[in-house]
Amino acid sequence: MRPKKLIVLIALLLAALRAGAEDGAARAAPGDDAALFQRFESRALAGDATAQNNLGVLYLKGKGVAQDYVRAQQLFDAAALQHLPGAMFNLAMVYLRGYGVPPAPLRAIDWLQRAAALDDREAQYFLGVIYARGQGVSADPQAAKEWFEKSARAGLPAAQFNLAMLYLRNPTPTAGENEAMKWLESAAKQGYKRADLAIAKLDLSHNDDPLRLAHAANLLRELAASGDAEGQMQFGLMNLFGTGLPLDESEGRFWLRESALQGLAAAQVNLSAVFVRGIGIAKDPIQAYAWLSMAAAQDEKVRAAMTEMAAGLTPEQRRLGEAMAKELQQKRVPAELAPP
Repeated sequence: MRPKKLIVLIALLLAALRAGAEDGAARAAPGDDAALFQRFESRALAGDATAQNNLGVLYLKGKGVAQDYVRAQQLFDAAALQHLPGAMFNLAMVYLRGYGVPPAPLRAIDWLQRAAALDDREAQYFLGVIYARGQGVSADPQAAKEWFEKSARAGLPAAQFNLAMLYLRNPTPTAGENEAMKWLESAAKQGYKRADLAIAKLDLSHNDDPLRLAHAANLLRELAASGDAEGQMQFGLMNLFGTGLPLDESEGRFWLRESALQGLAAAQVNLSAVFVRGIGIAKDPIQAYAWLSMAAAQDEKVRAAMTEMAAGLTPEQRRLGEAMAKELQQKRVPAELAPP
């Protein structure tokens, strides 16, 4: 089986606002919020930039004090004007996400650029995301690459991952799969699971190399066991078709089902195909229709296939398939309860 072509997966991560770790805010226990507020307030009023930034985080999140976006912005602004990169980043997030103000991407970019110029790696990463997505500015792949590279060299795993994806999508004579793999491995060493998945997919693309297939199997086995939906699907397919692993159709179906129950449309489509073709099991048009209808409910591209399948079923089979889909939907693992 030929794996799907890798695509660029660039997402604006919902990163937490940053408090100054040197003041303990990032490490404080939940019950310490009120004490932290008291501790930071006096120092912030005295003009301490780090305390202002930390107090701003508490106001913005409503921890230890009533939530107040305006006061949070004032504190971030005061700290940013004292050239504190973390406050510049937080102020950018206020404008980027519209915390108490209308979203203002250009103002966010201005503060991110100021923080990035002070070697703030998170600001560099977000600039890369903004230029990759064209958020408030014209999309600029070259600028995105440059910012991702600065952040990646500073060790931020999300930037290393996105930089690798850019190299895979637009390889150059000096930077292609080998360079991408270097950055993916660096991100993976820091526990960035999406990098493990990307490495496994790259390994699968070398399906004539037993060592790389074995490496993919090991990575995907760990991802599947940890609850990663796409890892479960890919590991299931390896088992189902004996790709780099002994053929084990039962194991393959198990992992496809685990993934499908987490709501991954691709896994639902693959599981439907298992029942259509009767791969290691009796053909079952009702189960096939149930899983395909679940995928079609979230992926418009699948709807035509579902309509075509429905045309070949009896009214009773369609009724039973729809009822089964509802039952399976109730068993679906909610995203907030799915393993990390």
